[in-house]
Amino acid sequence: MLVVQPPSVRVGLADTTANEEHLLERLTILENTMARLAERLEQGLNLLLRQSETAYTNHALVKSLIEVLSECGVVDNDRLKSMWRAECARLDEKSAEASPATVSPKNPRKVKRKASTSG
Repeated sequence: MLVVQPPSVRVGLADTTANEEHLLERLTILENTMARLAERLEQGLNLLLRQSETAYTNHALVKSLIEVLSECGVVDNDRLKSMWRAECARLDEKSAEASPATVSPKNPRKVKRKASTSG
């Protein structure tokens, strides 16, 4: 059987008011939310780590393939490097054209406040 008690029971009912109980419950909700957020961040970091390891492995594989093909005389290293640099430059230009530097839109959640005139 599962028994659920409100967070205010941890402090003691005789010593707390209704407002304090409400605040304790809100704090517990915030604690739970923060715990879930920390867990989600950890999952995201693990995913980034796996992606990084995969990219590193793929890079090592391609590098090894190029070396083997170069040794066999199938691939000209200098020509490959120049073609690769040209392709990277072309992709950089293409991405720069696709996303021109624009002013980012203002945060819609930001609340404008009136300037205080106390003086």
